[in-house]
Amino acid sequence: MLFRVLLTSVFHPSKKITNTRDYGLLPFLLFLLFLSWHNGVIMRQNIAFLSHDQNISGHLYCPEKFKAPLPVVILCHTFCGVKDWLLPSYAIFFAQNGYAALTFDYRGFGQSQGESGRFNTERQVEDILAAIDYIKCLDFIDADRIALWGSFFGGANAIVAAACDKRVKCLIAQLPFADGSQLLTHTLTEADERRFYQTLARMQNKKVTTGREMVVPISKVLTDSASADFYKEHREQFPSLGIKIPYLSTAEILSLKPEQYIKDITAPILLVGAEHDAVNPAGAIKRLYDLAQEPKKLHTETGAAHYEMYSGKCFLRCAKQQQAWLDQYC
Repeated sequence: MLFRVLLTSVFHPSKKITNTRDYGLLPFLLFLLFLSWHNGVIMRQNIAFLSHDQNISGHLYCPEKFKAPLPVVILCHTFCGVKDWLLPSYAIFFAQNGYAALTFDYRGFGQSQGESGRFNTERQVEDILAAIDYIKCLDFIDADRIALWGSFFGGANAIVAAACDKRVKCLIAQLPFADGSQLLTHTLTEADERRFYQTLARMQNKKVTTGREMVVPISKVLTDSASADFYKEHREQFPSLGIKIPYLSTAEILSLKPEQYIKDITAPILLVGAEHDAVNPAGAIKRLYDLAQEPKKLHTETGAAHYEMYSGKCFLRCAKQQQAWLDQYC
């Protein structure tokens, strides 16, 4: 290997991480190796902070050489994701361009504490706010320049968090949906949708009467085939994706409606969509854009499908758009 990314701890520079799984999808590897060779070493520190008395596991990426204080981007991962999956590519890109970047596992997922597989959108927003509490107390971080970044479910959570916390200087929401109920049902036939709600009602009644609930693989909750296939494809490389979650997590998704929050955000908002996104309902991101306050921008990646936004040329073009937004507003 000609080049090697050395992700070293901020406070333990002797520690070197060469596990290529940390960089996200493999098509990025050569690109990230080139960036590291060309622009210098990226430092990564294992960190932890508390959210409602439970330990949250995270990674903090920084450029090797920087002038404090650094602006920071807090990255919020997608549905039942973990900090080592999909996020490192963006975190490394931002760190190469002069920002600290924080990734973390929500409670109940990855290496964080909490009930395993318990998907709860309110708790996840609490974890994002706890990440803000943590990061603003670091002496080398500029507490007045905190950006939130989220993709898909992370984008939806970031919208809710930014509406609740005015410490967010700017927001980037990639592939967010506007309404969780539309997300889960827009690909279903009328008959399938009816059966879906009937099954959900039976499961809710079972939990009330017996205290028990059915757990299923992540791919059984997301109803579109692209998402199910994508999670299955990466489960071997990222075993944490093999976690089982309560089927009633669908009720949490149904209740998540970022469109009810985005109008309350005063921070500049960049919304990033994919032209051929078959996962999100058609027009969802445009509806969010129309509801958002200025300053705002909608970037639609031409020719891209939903899960192509994390790799190759689509990733690079979107990352550059997002970096420009950060440089302008954070």
